Amino acid sequence: MYECTIFFFYNLKTYKQARQAVIYRSDKDTSNDTLIVPELAGFSTESIRQYRNYVRQNIDYSVLFFLVFWALNVVDATVDAHLKAFDVSPDIAMKIRPALHSVNNGPGLSLVFSLKETRSKILLPVP
Repeated sequence: MYECTIFFFYNLKTYKQARQAVIYRSDKDTSNDTLIVPELAGFSTESIRQYRNYVRQNIDYSVLFFLVFWALNVVDATVDAHLKAFDVSPDIAMKIRPALHSVNNGPGLSLVFSLKETRSKILLPVP
C-alpha cells in the first residue's frame, strides 16, 4: 500500500505540472513558455495534453489499487480474527488414500478426515 501512495503523489505532482504547461502553452503570451518545467518544454501542446491525460489515468489507477489492497487487508484481518480460536491440534487429521469408486469402477483418491475424541470434562453441579 505504501507504493500506491508514493505512486499517487508522484503522478499528482506530474499531473499538476502538465496541466499548468498546457495552460501556459494555450495562452497567447509566449513569455509564459519559460515557466514550463524543462521535462515538458520540448513537446507540443497536444503531446503535453495527451501526457496529462495519461498521468490522470495513472492517478485513478493508483487510487483503485490502494482501495483494493486496503480491502484485501481488511478481509485478511477479518479471516485471521475468525480463525484465531480454530483448533489445529493433532486431534484433527486429513489423509489422502487410494480408493475404488463405485460409480465408474475405477481407481481414485479419497480424502479421509478423522476427528479423535477428546475427553470431555465432567461438569459438577453448582453447590
